Amino acid sequence: MSELLVVRSLPDQALEPIGDGWTVYGRAVPYGIEQEVTDDGVGRYWEEWEPGVFSRDVDKGGRWVNLFAGHRGDDGDRWLGRCVALEEQEDGLYPSFRLNRSHPQAEAARSGELTGWSIGAKIFRSRQVQRAGRTVILREAAGLNHVAATAHPQYAGAGVLVAREHELVVEATPLRDTHRAALDALRASR
Repeated sequence: MSELLVVRSLPDQALEPIGDGWTVYGRAVPYGIEQEVTDDGVGRYWEEWEPGVFSRDVDKGGRWVNLFAGHRGDDGDRWLGRCVALEEQEDGLYPSFRLNRSHPQAEAARSGELTGWSIGAKIFRSRQVQRAGRTVILREAAGLNHVAATAHPQYAGAGVLVAREHELVVEATPLRDTHRAALDALRASR
């Protein structure tokens, strides 16, 4: 088993914070999208994540997954938040993180300045296929180590979709309902 660092990003379409905005939710890994990536900044290859690749992590809840500010440096200095929910949908892996309010970049993450997300993952199983004259590596089983918030990631399809409050509210919430409907429409359009 080798550890592979894969970078993902979301176009600049983050929604406005809902509630206190200290919980961020988004797609960390897009599924079924063939994209060109690099692990070392030099060599490039084509990769696609298959649905279910993180099913073991989702079944266990992902509580060990942290949100960091970037991939390098002291973990304590980079710790932006902890995973409070991890779910797989047809189009990708969606974690929710409760932000560490005392971190110097927490407000940037909350306000949408760090909308891109990257992941650190251990790859357990992959296979290669030939498509359109090129080799594509299909990721079939992996374990999520962490998610890193960044302003300038390289890989389209992942990042913060909404900043929201952590508590579930049972009563009517028109603003939240509007944002959820927009998020559902975004997911349905993919």
